[in-house]
Amino acid sequence: MPKIAQDCFVELLRHPDRFESARGSLRPFLLGVARNLLLRRWRTEQRLDPIDEDIHGEVIDLTAGPVSMLIGAAVQSLPPLQREALVLFEYEGFTLEEIGTMVNANIGTVKARLHRARERLRHMLAPLKNGTGGHSR
Repeated sequence: MPKIAQDCFVELLRHPDRFESARGSLRPFLLGVARNLLLRRWRTEQRLDPIDEDIHGEVIDLTAGPVSMLIGAAVQSLPPLQREALVLFEYEGFTLEEIGTMVNANIGTVKARLHRARERLRHMLAPLKNGTGGHSR
């Protein structure tokens, strides 16, 4: 991971014109650079397929443990792009604009991913609210 952090700053030094202060602060820009470097490295090293945001997550056993663990498992089961938007917005506190800068997507795309993630979580975790336990998808 230290190599990724170093590469972010090297990228900024080599191509300072890619940072546009009108689009946001330096932090989301560098996080976006780090994200892209990591994705590029994973694709190269592991020959990963492109990330698909519509892949269905795994089935969550809602009887398996405390609520916080179940919510964590539900979040982990989201498709990667939806999980990324949800974690950056809800847990890391970034704005939609900052997330758009990080993931190189327009705000509408970020909003759509966030909405789909929330809807999937709502559907997966509905049995908890209803007190029925059991499996959900």
